[in-house]
Amino acid sequence: MSGLRDRLARHLKPGKTAAAPEAGAEQRQAELTPEQAQHGPAESGGPAREPAGAPDAAGSAPDAEGSAPAEGAYGYAGHASGGSPADARSGSGQAVEPAAPAAPAAPAPAHPEAAAWAKLDAELYEFPAGSFVRRVRTYPMDAYHGRYRLDALHEHVREFGAFHPEAEPVHAEGLLFFDTETTGLGVGAGNVAFLVGIGYYETGRFVVEQLFIRHPAEERAMLAYLEEKMKRFTHVVSYNGRTFDWPILQNRFILNRMRPDIDRLLHLDLLHPSRSLWKHSMPSVRLGKVEEAQLGYAREDDVSGAFAPELYVLYLAEGKTDVLRGVFVHNERDIVSLASLSALITRYLADEEPLEPKSPGDLFRLGQWLLKMNRLPSAEKILELGFSRLQEQGEEGRTVSGDLLLRYAAYYKKAGVRDRAVELWNRLIRQAGPAAAAPVEAYIELAMHYEHGCKDYALALELSREALDVLRQRRRLLRRSEKAADEERRIAHRIERLQRKLRDCGKSVSEKKASVKAAIPSRPPKPPGQARSAKPSGKPRPAYAADSLFDVARNPG
Repeated sequence: MSGLRDRLARHLKPGKTAAAPEAGAEQRQAELTPEQAQHGPAESGGPAREPAGAPDAAGSAPDAEGSAPAEGAYGYAGHASGGSPADARSGSGQAVEPAAPAAPAAPAPAHPEAAAWAKLDAELYEFPAGSFVRRVRTYPMDAYHGRYRLDALHEHVREFGAFHPEAEPVHAEGLLFFDTETTGLGVGAGNVAFLVGIGYYETGRFVVEQLFIRHPAEERAMLAYLEEKMKRFTHVVSYNGRTFDWPILQNRFILNRMRPDIDRLLHLDLLHPSRSLWKHSMPSVRLGKVEEAQLGYAREDDVSGAFAPELYVLYLAEGKTDVLRGVFVHNERDIVSLASLSALITRYLADEEPLEPKSPGDLFRLGQWLLKMNRLPSAEKILELGFSRLQEQGEEGRTVSGDLLLRYAAYYKKAGVRDRAVELWNRLIRQAGPAAAAPVEAYIELAMHYEHGCKDYALALELSREALDVLRQRRRLLRRSEKAADEERRIAHRIERLQRKLRDCGKSVSEKKASVKAAIPSRPPKPPGQARSAKPSGKPRPAYAADSLFDVARNPG
């Protein structure tokens, strides 16, 4: 496994992993008599020694070298308390006993792995169905994750009802934040969730529990514990969990011949609103990128989830818990980020998030998402604000994305506000660059508007001819495609229809030429030397001829 460890070396640097065992510890362990190995050094007459990082009577681990980093290193204003709750169990399945007054040092853990897991603030947890590793972290409600406190969700949590309008009102204590680390990327039977992270609100705190299996035989016990835990919740909050994490968990229950009633839980997958809001303004909507751009939280020294399977394989091969520290921390951050992102999403639904720093594109996407979530008054107000900012940018002479102008125009066309849609289509034509880059969609929409809305067939005909001219110039620069050919045929058919309508009305194009030219928005002048696209000749071209960037001179003879 040396090759695998070499590839993961940068994630296992000293200081980011658990400290190495004390020098000579393995040799001293080898020198113990069988009686000492069974009962511990304290029962053989020697002084009892507390293992480094072992939990104390209250369930918390001492701040020793190699223990989990302080929560300030995670970037939270509040502090998370490590260790287990009052019902914590040692590796032997017995409750941890406080030391007797005559012996101030706590007895050594009965299981040889307990001390190693204690360095990660984890424990070997005994459940009636079996054992597995459990790690518990708790956060006070006034702790910050980025710009939002962990209790910020409580203020507008009922807004989550927009995702499932027919369900009962949502309560913060009924939300189960859920994320997994798996051995692969598929959802088939071979993909195992070796680490399941859950988060939930309790009185006065936010709790993160991480359930880890050391080998496949512990999976059933971990699933049984998770099944028992999920009974108190009504909703599951995840990030891409609807199509990945949740199906994997359902498969693992089925393969272990378990039939829990987990389908009753309503799913709140925050990936979908994140895509609607930020897909076009961010290079990626991965949770880590959304944290940084929207929550104001930047991860440091984070182990990517893509390395989790390899780190788990390395643990299975070597049995060293230190390689898993980054995986546990990464999963814990994901859970806490879900709570913070939930607060932001509910603030948008409640119309409480500030809109001053948002661009017209951000406002349009937010307004469209609110329309989909049936928040009509808020959506109309936000879209109106976005349109006013578009007008301000136009007055300042700033160029706006043509796609954004088309999207705003399509919204106002659907809403029946035709004058604004026409204004945006005209603006898009005016700000276009070379003729080949002019927006064909804007010409076609204007042609449809004047043909069907205003019955001005002459103007609609001229706009259709302009659109066909743009397509032909574009064809000289780009490879001919079937889609472009279909579009040309549709425009040609429109031109023929408009010509028939003009003949039927007894009007010709020349009679309205002056008014038509004045109505069509002017484009920037063509660069010197750029010729207008040649009209197709009546002579048919050979079947093998293809459009080219070069005009080959033909022999007239």
